[in-house]
Amino acid sequence: MNEDDINSLNKNLTIHFPSDELAVYMNGSELDDEAMPVLIKTLSSLGLQLNKVPNKIVYRSRLAMLGHSPDETLSLLSIKKNNPDVDFRKLERLYNDDLLLKFIWKEHFKAEDVKWRELLLLCNSLVERSATDFDVFLKFSLINEETLELVTN
Repeated sequence: MNEDDINSLNKNLTIHFPSDELAVYMNGSELDDEAMPVLIKTLSSLGLQLNKVPNKIVYRSRLAMLGHSPDETLSLLSIKKNNPDVDFRKLERLYNDDLLLKFIWKEHFKAEDVKWRELLLLCNSLVERSATDFDVFLKFSLINEETLELVTN
């Protein structure tokens, strides 16, 4: 991974990609290399098994700014369904106080074509569309077999 290329890219992006964090996923590849084969191998080595290749990346936030509508808003009931052991009243209070990640922005891509540079630009687009002032990349995670999640601070 060329840190100078990453640093140059970071100068123009809303989201900051620390080289150390990104290197875990890029595993020695360059910005213009295909992202999915390397990312799938890395996620698998971290214990996240994939049977399909992701074709969508999402960014979740607890806040949605006026004029920056999310692509999806999770209902309180869907959050309860995903957290069956948490008391409904506690979830309701957290939901109403905007302390849960309930707003989702999505970007689709062709897995076989996406290069690292394009994937990072998609991540940046998600953060910009959410009107987040500044975020730092922490990791990629999986929501399901076809959906990556961008996790930031």
